[in-house]
Parts: sequence; C-alpha cells; structure tokens
Amino acid sequence: MILYLTSHANVNLLDQFEMEQEMPVKKLIGQFSLLSFVVKDMRHFNHVRYIAIDRKAILESDEEMIQALLSFQTMYEIRIIVIAEGLPDSSPFLQQLIQIRITNVVTSEHIKTMLEEIQDCFSEQGMQRYIPAFPPEPVNETVGTFHPHEEKYRFDCKNIQIAVAGSDRRVGVTTTAMNLVFWIQAHGGNACYLEANTSKHLAHIIHLFDPEKVGNAYVMEGADFYLTPEFDRDYNFIVTDCGVLGEPRLQDSFTKADVRVLCGSAMPYELPVFYRALERCKGLSVCAVGLSVTENLKPVLLQMLSHNILFGDSSHDLFDSKANHQLYYQLLKCYVY
Repeated sequence: MILYLTSHANVNLLDQFEMEQEMPVKKLIGQFSLLSFVVKDMRHFNHVRYIAIDRKAILESDEEMIQALLSFQTMYEIRIIVIAEGLPDSSPFLQQLIQIRITNVVTSEHIKTMLEEIQDCFSEQGMQRYIPAFPPEPVNETVGTFHPHEEKYRFDCKNIQIAVAGSDRRVGVTTTAMNLVFWIQAHGGNACYLEANTSKHLAHIIHLFDPEKVGNAYVMEGADFYLTPEFDRDYNFIVTDCGVLGEPRLQDSFTKADVRVLCGSAMPYELPVFYRALERCKGLSVCAVGLSVTENLKPVLLQMLSHNILFGDSSHDLFDSKANHQLYYQLLKCYVY
C-alpha cells in the first residue's frame, strides 16, 4: 500500500500508477504539519510500504520539512517519495533531501515526465538520478586550541538553589546533578550536592567510594555531598537531586528552588511522560532538558514539548567536570560575571 499526503491540486497524480501496478493508494487530502503527522498519526499507517508526500500539502518551511523527514526516518523504515514539481536541481531543498538520503524526488513540471519519474520512484531500486556516484567525503574540522570546558568564570552569588528532577526513573538525574557540581567546581565556582532523592543513591555511592567525612559533608573529588540540608558553609550553588518529579504534588525542594531543571528522555513511548511532567510544572520557571536525544528527534521535542528545551549528552562518569559544557553554561549564564 502507498500512503499519499496530497494537496487538492495533485490528488489524482497517482491514479494511473495505482491502476497499472494494482497497488492501492490511501489518500489523505489537505494541508498537513508533517512533523505533527509523524509524531501523532503515522503510527496508524506503519504497515504501508511507501509514503508519497506532495510538497504543496505540507505547512512547514523547507528547513522544517527536512527536520520532520529526519524524524520520520528515525521512527519508520518506509520508502519516502517527495513530489516537488518544478524544483530545480540547484535548489538547496533538493540538495538537503539528497544529503539525508531521500533520493526519490519528483521534480518535473509536465504531467508526462512526472508520471515517468513517479514510476521510477516506485521501481524496485528506486530513482537513481540523485544518488551520488561517490559517498560524500567527511568534513575535516579544524582543530583549535580553545577548549571551552577549561574556561574559568566568576560566580558572584551565594547559596543559589538548583533543583534537578526527572520526568521518570532512570533518565539521568543523579548523574546530571553530580556532573553539574563538578562543572561548577572546575569553572571557578563552588557547589555542593544535596540528596532529596528517595532512591537513596548517595548512600550507595558513599558505601562504594568510602569518602572522608568533614562535618556533615562527605568529600569526593574535592566536592561536598550532603544527605541532609545541614550545610557546614556557604556555596555559590546548592544542587539538589530531587529524583522523579513528585506526583500529584511537586517536591518543595523543586518548587522553592531558584533554578529548576526537569530532565527527560525522548523515545516515542517516553515523550508523553515528559510532556505530562512539564504540564505539572505550569506556572513555574522550568528548564526542560532532553538527555541522550538523537539529532533526528530534537525537532520533535522542540515542537511537542518546548521551543526552549536544552539538550545534553549521556554521561557515565559521576565525577565528570567536562560533560555537557554548553548545557550547564546555558543553565547558569545569568550568574556568570
């Protein structure tokens, strides 16, 4: 079966092909947000072998459509045919389609050659005219001497409360909170970690590493870790690991914080959980952070969850001060002098 997203102008374009090949075409006619269709509706058609997309039926700009197609490729293994009549070979949009390996593109303006190109796109090998003879050479990035993760800042603040929570379990809250402490320490500030996580990860970490205890703090790699909010001194920042966001009532340590960070994951089945967690935070200033999100799925989160969402890479080292420099700088840049 062929799924066909089409404008009214091209609604009959696949009729001849359907008759000749005896391949049924399911037509959806009108104007569509492609990204919204991919996320919300495509799951009802994951049995189809091909999807033909009439460019005239898509509401997004060329750049936005490319991002939506990247998301489509991540979620589904279906041949994509793009109908973009009159598109010149020099078009940046066509070049972007080829770059993301969508090479079944109908560009002719004349019905006879359009039908020939459509036939070519649905052939066993697909259209070959846009497949490069040689794979593109990798771009060599210039290696500079500037390392942003080594830059020092001045934090002119005292006991700023940063709360880190997760939309669900195992999204990386504890690692994110600890890495943030070590990032602050490495960039000219001082910070401590406070556990408010019912999972009691800190107790296991203390048992494993057997750190020195100074006052109420356990000292690991030069940073102070607290099991209770009984601090021995002032810090620029107090980073609180809140664990999973409270439901139905949010934790006081989260709502009363100066900076609130909500972490989530982006697998298709995790997105509703992340969305509902953000909904529970309405009325609060919250920094949404997607952890370990692939490039192809970032546009999905930007549209579905928040246009201001930040992204971070996975980290497997609790004491890493270099992980996610850009993320942590964005979270705290208003405190940098």
